[in-house]
Amino acid sequence: MRGLCRSLVAATLGLLVAAPPAEAAGRVETGVAFDSPALGHAIPATVYLPEGAVAPDGPRLPVLYLFHGLGGRESDWVGAGDIAATLDREIAAGRMRPMIVVMPMAGDSWYVDDPAGESRMATALTTDLVAAVDARYPTAACRAARATGGLSMGGYGALLYAFDRPDLYAAAISLSGSIFSPIPEGAPMRPGPPVTVFGAAFGEPFDRERFNAWTLFPKVPTVAAATPPPAVFLTAGDDDFLSLVDGTVRLHLALKRAGMDSELRVFDGRHDWANWKAAIVPALGWLSAHLDATCPAETQQ
Repeated sequence: MRGLCRSLVAATLGLLVAAPPAEAAGRVETGVAFDSPALGHAIPATVYLPEGAVAPDGPRLPVLYLFHGLGGRESDWVGAGDIAATLDREIAAGRMRPMIVVMPMAGDSWYVDDPAGESRMATALTTDLVAAVDARYPTAACRAARATGGLSMGGYGALLYAFDRPDLYAAAISLSGSIFSPIPEGAPMRPGPPVTVFGAAFGEPFDRERFNAWTLFPKVPTVAAATPPPAVFLTAGDDDFLSLVDGTVRLHLALKRAGMDSELRVFDGRHDWANWKAAIVPALGWLSAHLDATCPAETQQ
């Protein structure tokens, strides 16, 4: 009998040791639509809600607006990027705070307002979307608890919005961001890449002055003077497109010289989901430390 008891105790302890802790399971809402007067139609989106986010007595939460790349859509980060599982794991392990993640559809807009005003994407995502998300979900609804992020074209969009609206966003994440310098006056404008990759986003035919007005480098002095400026997390793969690696590194140096909080990581990888799935993990941990849902010294906006 004593031997049997010992065996049962050992077996029970073995089960307790072997069983991994259960991870919190967030909820993914697909087919979400947010009204946008700026666009004249709804913005499709996918939304991640951490466990307990919609409980009646639940806390107000920070929000990350996470953008797709060229040719992508609002479902990319959940499908190809497996972001829901990553968020569940990192939140459960205590490496990041629970947050709402909103992934909107922006098409191939390059996240800007187009020349004819037919696709006012920048206006829509920084005004209509933010207001609609704050109205629908338990967000902290303040700058200190709001951030942007994205990959490739979306990484550029995330930085663009943080630079243009430092009153709205406390931080921005760019993974392999499409970070280009202004095109000098008199530079030859040959057909083909990189100009054709922009479609009609900067005019058709391509308008160099319009493109230059939306580039990031000239915005650095202004955003650095904001009170306070957003914090920035930049990554690139060491085998990524050289122009993007170059733009990422040069922007990091420009931000540091301007006195801004900029974090740079260069990973072993290419311009692909393997790189972005790995890079988003430390980016989320970094972001968590830069958001504050208590909205200190802020008026909700």
